[in-house]
Amino acid sequence: MVKNKLRIFKAGRMFVLCLGVVFLSVGFLVTYLLGLPLIEQAKASKNWPTTEGVVLNSKVVTHRSSNSSSSTYSAKVIYRYQVEGQNHEGKTVWFGSDLSTSNRSLAEETVGKYPNDKKVTVYYDPQDPAAAVLEPGVFKSTYFYYLFGWLFMGPGILMTGIPLFRSLFRSLFRKFRREA
Repeated sequence: MVKNKLRIFKAGRMFVLCLGVVFLSVGFLVTYLLGLPLIEQAKASKNWPTTEGVVLNSKVVTHRSSNSSSSTYSAKVIYRYQVEGQNHEGKTVWFGSDLSTSNRSLAEETVGKYPNDKKVTVYYDPQDPAAAVLEPGVFKSTYFYYLFGWLFMGPGILMTGIPLFRSLFRSLFRKFRREA
């Protein structure tokens, strides 16, 4: 009976450790491969050169989940601009504007600000003119992926760190007890 309990306890610890590694990995990837580069790009965009552009298409897009009756909304704004004789199309209003929310008025406000055929100032990356934005800089929504990644990394650190530190502490304690 005691052996079964010990085996179940060890299996549970191993499960938590493996789950922690998954959380830690997903969190790290989202934070450092999506979130941080987006924030850095948003900060850099304030110093990008500008060109004139025109809005080609602007509309509110509704997203409905198959397992829910609720909807989320986002603004879809497509604009054309030219850099050194090359035509480009952009879809980024501000870095982080691609998120859908349950607040339809935010999407409607963005579409109202950028109606079809409106002339706009486009900020483009001088190293990659295909990367562009209408509103440069960092906004609250720019931090979404970074913070979302930390929501996974935090529990991952706890789920992996506590068992590993506990094992390390136990082995050091045993070593010191043997030497004493």
